[in-house]
Amino acid sequence: MEFNQLESFISVVKHNNFSHAAKELYTTQPTISNNIKNLEKELNTTLLDRTSKTITLTDSGRIFY
Repeated sequence: MEFNQLESFISVVKHNNFSHAAKELYTTQPTISNNIKNLEKELNTTLLDRTSKTITLTDSGRIFY
């Protein structure tokens, strides 16, 4: 687990948006997506439910947050 993965996760939860999180962290949206994907892979769980319009925390995501 790396700091930038945690930072990305917290920012996505804060903004409820990958693009806004990327802007806050001065990086790209694909970088944020990869950080979250790698974090979920490492934890072996899904932290965020992604739909076309919303992002919500899963139960695991709420516990982790």
